[in-house]
Amino acid sequence: MKRTLSLFLLPLLSILFSDITFAQLSAAQLAVVAQPPVRPEVVHIATALNHLTVLEFGEPVTQAAAGSSAFTIEWRDNKVLIKPLKPGVSTDLFVWTASRRFTYELDPPGEVKNMSFAIDNPSAEPKPAPITPILITKEEQMTHVADVVLTRALLGAERINNSHIRNDQGRIIVRIENVFQSSNSLYVRYSIQNLTGRPYRVVDPAASEIVPPDNTLSISSLRRTQLDDRTAKKLGARKRMPLVLAIADTATEDLRSGEETTGVIVLRKQFSAPAVLNLVFPDAGGRHVAATFVY
Repeated sequence: MKRTLSLFLLPLLSILFSDITFAQLSAAQLAVVAQPPVRPEVVHIATALNHLTVLEFGEPVTQAAAGSSAFTIEWRDNKVLIKPLKPGVSTDLFVWTASRRFTYELDPPGEVKNMSFAIDNPSAEPKPAPITPILITKEEQMTHVADVVLTRALLGAERINNSHIRNDQGRIIVRIENVFQSSNSLYVRYSIQNLTGRPYRVVDPAASEIVPPDNTLSISSLRRTQLDDRTAKKLGARKRMPLVLAIADTATEDLRSGEETTGVIVLRKQFSAPAVLNLVFPDAGGRHVAATFVY
């Protein structure tokens, strides 16, 4: 029965990260949707004969070009000077700075009162610093995944009250410690102590769900509690439904007298609380060690 405890992590990883995998897939699918090209914004500039229009930028101008010789275009530092030479002519104008390009339409010269004397253009936004990808090994990736999985399991685990279970000498004592319910499985962590005078080997328990009669004690009031023998007997005549262990593991198989170990079982089923569950470990001489708890 002895298996490495890493087996407990693998199914938990697949369960807890199923939603993340689908979320990442959806994001990847959305990322490939084609986007229409974005047309640059064209700014119209009203000019007048024998008058200058000044364009001022937040950084030095590196180049300026117009589509017609009907305008004189000069640039100095961070300024572009525009002067129309002929009436009735319009053209386009491109201005390049160190970080971007500006597009304009020079309208035919008109009245002075309607012309654009000066236009201030926005400063270029600073370029974001390049992101240097961080390369991590597969081992580091798996370590991070394991950290996240175990963190979620620890946060979601429910403590089972086993204070009613006595340490009777001459017996094998089983205590249910924690229970964690995932989307389709129940993880049960238990401890087992050998208080007999002989060695004891821990083997896979038999698991079952107990369906008590409706007229028995209130099961809801016993949630997250391990029942002692007297309370378990009060369940009365009951139906047992056997459960299949998906995984069973223990830290130590062979216990000498006085020794204790911990183990984990996985039941591949979604339980509706409250549920009465029973684990039975075989003992020497045909006897059995039972642990009954309410989840």
